[in-house]
Amino acid sequence: MVQFLGEHEVPLDEKGRIFVPAEFRRKIPADSGDTLVIVRGYDRCLSAYPQSTWEATARRMLQLPQTDRRVRLFVRGILSQATEARLDRQGRANIPRKLLARVGINDRMIVIGALDKMEFWNPSEWIRFMEEADPALEEVAEHLAI
Repeated sequence: MVQFLGEHEVPLDEKGRIFVPAEFRRKIPADSGDTLVIVRGYDRCLSAYPQSTWEATARRMLQLPQTDRRVRLFVRGILSQATEARLDRQGRANIPRKLLARVGINDRMIVIGALDKMEFWNPSEWIRFMEEADPALEEVAEHLAI
């Protein structure tokens, strides 16, 4: 299983391309063809899955009951904003401006590893999220005996 771990602050270049840290690029499975599927994530971030990992996620989404309106809202909300982004030789990828704007990413972003995917955050949102998450981190770690 792919495991993206860590946190990196990276710039967007003048053309609006994101930079994926080399540490993360090396972990993208060969069968993904340097392609990421980027979708709206939770908590005001973007989630970036290697193509092969996304295929497994999509299969799980297909198993959800399509007769449930909440499922349809979820699937449409995620997929209508999704994009495929192929990394160039420098590890850059184009992401539509409207997708970046949805989560407040302008000229810099925080890229974090989230096990099977990466997440892209506005730096101030990431700081706010981590401040809010601190108490929950301790509680869950204690519960799981980590």
